[in-house]
Amino acid sequence: MRQIKPPPVVLAACCTNAAELKRKFEALPSTVYGVRASAPGLDELMPMFLKPPVSVTGKSLLTVNKMGFDVLSNPQSQYNWLLKDFYSFIAIMPGIILDAACGYGNIALDTLAIGNIVIANDIAVEHLIEVRRRAIERNLATTHLYLNNKPFPYGIDLPSDSLKGAMFHRGPHLFSPKELEDGFALIHKWLQPGGKLFIVAMAPQHKSFADWFLPIYEERWTNGDKWPGTNLDVKKALPDQAYNLPEHLHVMDERPLRYALEKCGFKIKKVGFIDMKHFGKATENRDGHEAIGVIAVKKLWSESVNAGHAQERAKL
Repeated sequence: MRQIKPPPVVLAACCTNAAELKRKFEALPSTVYGVRASAPGLDELMPMFLKPPVSVTGKSLLTVNKMGFDVLSNPQSQYNWLLKDFYSFIAIMPGIILDAACGYGNIALDTLAIGNIVIANDIAVEHLIEVRRRAIERNLATTHLYLNNKPFPYGIDLPSDSLKGAMFHRGPHLFSPKELEDGFALIHKWLQPGGKLFIVAMAPQHKSFADWFLPIYEERWTNGDKWPGTNLDVKKALPDQAYNLPEHLHVMDERPLRYALEKCGFKIKKVGFIDMKHFGKATENRDGHEAIGVIAVKKLWSESVNAGHAQERAKL
């Protein structure tokens, strides 16, 4: 299939000087959570990022670092079962929420609107500038929004037990197994007891490539590979989207995620596929198995103690 390329002028026009924007952003006063979005120095950076480029289909926005696509303005894509559970959870006693690899910040801004303190994390400063612009347009509390461009997981250092929740939405497939395992362990450390981690990742059951890649995935799993979905060839698997994705992706279903999350102490609360048919041609390459969603919770202190006691009793 022929690879579709976006008009080059769109990408060229989105930022006046990316390197200078990053330098100026990183020179601003910062906290452990990031640069507060109300910082006066951010005003002069706003004109440096003009607007997010749009995909060739017009259904999504292009990330400027070619790490995929973000939602344009489709409410259906923002309210799958996992996001409904997430918004319900953060509406009860709001706290500090980390949105890792947040893109242009749809979820981060809805989280802010509910009354939480939000850490919008993305390595592209352009994305964070757009998050701030949208927060201002929606008249949201920029004093409660932090812009963090440190690479997840190794560039971020948050206090232990400081987060109520963490969102990792359509980002895990861009990370290596080690980065995911280390990242989950750090999030577990940062979450308060009872805090929840919400994950959405591309699944090997995706109809666009399941016929040839899922058998490879299953064979690897059977042979003991705990992360069997690495090195998915994007040009072969997703030729129409390859122009704004890395050469390889790391797809996964419940099994490796459950393995990694339980290993660092999480309890799995809910798992299911995420339907993303609205982004593509449903009858051709989408059937509702495009992504996997997982909700994991950091056990309460009493649960951890009881589990420890049970293990000790089992040794007797």
